[in-house]
Amino acid sequence: MLELGVGTGRLAVPLAAAGCRVTGIDASAKMLDRLASNDPHRTVVGVLGDMVDDLPAGPFDVVLAAYNTIFNLLDERRQRRCFAEVAARLGTGGAFVVEAFVPRPPSEAPGGSDGQSQVTVRSIGTDHVVLSASVHDQPAHRVDGQFIEITESGGIRLRPWAIRYADTDEIDHFATESGMVFDGRWEDFHGAPFDDASERHVTVYRRRQGGVKNAFHPDEFP
Repeated sequence: MLELGVGTGRLAVPLAAAGCRVTGIDASAKMLDRLASNDPHRTVVGVLGDMVDDLPAGPFDVVLAAYNTIFNLLDERRQRRCFAEVAARLGTGGAFVVEAFVPRPPSEAPGGSDGQSQVTVRSIGTDHVVLSASVHDQPAHRVDGQFIEITESGGIRLRPWAIRYADTDEIDHFATESGMVFDGRWEDFHGAPFDDASERHVTVYRRRQGGVKNAFHPDEFP
């Protein structure tokens, strides 16, 4: 299997310990260094690269994008290309598993409604506080923010972040146009039913029988 945005191996290492052959790709060399520290027996193959442009050749039985990883691609075209690149690397009957949050109505979305900023407390301790400041661009489905860590000694650390979110209908469309078929959707990895109140989803798409020869090629996306 292949995990997109493998990070420190929080999922990949236990999956490898359970007997899966796991490859993980990440754009951060520092994250892959931490993966190596967490995986001293090198049970996970780490690949440094972009999850659109540099995917390993495969084929893979499973490709996993957990923890909103798809939303780290900051425009619709790259998200669509990612689905197409994944579809091209799935073996017969292979599955693409996507975990992400379900976007809330605009007035409740992270970063507030369009153009408005939002500041929340992420964590607090006796000698520090971490704030999250963000602004929401609703038409672009984009939220840009900073984690702001303030310490008792007067230090301030900024950690920028950004996402381009998509609802389940849009994600389903990405899969369909890439030659995959919808196989199921749940609220979590434990298989809880997905409904209108669900805040997260785990969705499985499978490679269409006969492959992806009739799907869009990534370079054809507008």
